[in-house]
Amino acid sequence: MSTAASPRAVQPYAAALYEAAQKIGEQEHVGVALAELAELWEQTPELRTFLTHPRVPTEAKEQFLTEALGDVLHMYIVNTLRLMARRGRAALLPNLRDAFLRAAEEQGRLVRAILRTARSVSPEHLEMLRTQLQESTGRPVVLEVEQAPELLAGAELEVAGRRLDASMHGRLSRLAEELKG
Repeated sequence: MSTAASPRAVQPYAAALYEAAQKIGEQEHVGVALAELAELWEQTPELRTFLTHPRVPTEAKEQFLTEALGDVLHMYIVNTLRLMARRGRAALLPNLRDAFLRAAEEQGRLVRAILRTARSVSPEHLEMLRTQLQESTGRPVVLEVEQAPELLAGAELEVAGRRLDASMHGRLSRLAEELKG
């Protein structure tokens, strides 16, 4: 993997963006906007091509970011994206939100939880889980949900490096281990 595409290369941008957003109390707003931006990146191949193509002048990329996103996204995000484009790092845009969340987690500002489920979970249940996690950790929780049909039924929850496996796949695996001896 080249340095330009390395997810670690985005960490300084994300850390600076988090610090700036934190100073004005906008870290939650910026985090949500980064998630929407990552979704836009995935859904719009033309955007990816334009911002990463080496023959598109940097000035055109920066102008596009300012004009197309300047009224939609927080100015700190737009400035970060312009800087990334200027330095040839626009391909890192999809990793910016994760790195932003990591920066917040490292500072003890939030807890990141990943819920893997065999089936979809209602927004009400997700909110209840997030609230319970916030109460038990004493910090805001960012809950990410992944569909994992291989779990068969149930779910896995990973919080702060700990994993709780309440899936059918996990139960069957544990039973198989017990039967082996």
